[in-house]
Amino acid sequence: MKARNRRKSAGQSMVEYALGLGCVAALCMVALGSLGHICGDMVTAVQNAINYGGTKAPDPGRTINANATPWVLN
Repeated sequence: MKARNRRKSAGQSMVEYALGLGCVAALCMVALGSLGHICGDMVTAVQNAINYGGTKAPDPGRTINANATPWVLN
C-alpha cells in the first residue's frame, strides 16, 4: 500500500515541476516579445550613433502593427 502512495506522490511532483517549467517558459516568451522591440531600437540607435554620418541602419520593423484595428468586419 505504501508503494502505491509513493508512486502517486512522485507523479504529482513531476506534474507540478512540468507546470512550473511551462509557466516560466511562457513568462520568458512574453518578456522577450515585449522587450524585443525596445532592444532592437536601442541597437539601431547605437549603430547609427557610432557610424558618424555613414550609412544608416534600416528600421528594424515591427512584428505587430500598432495602428491595426483587430476584429474589424466589413
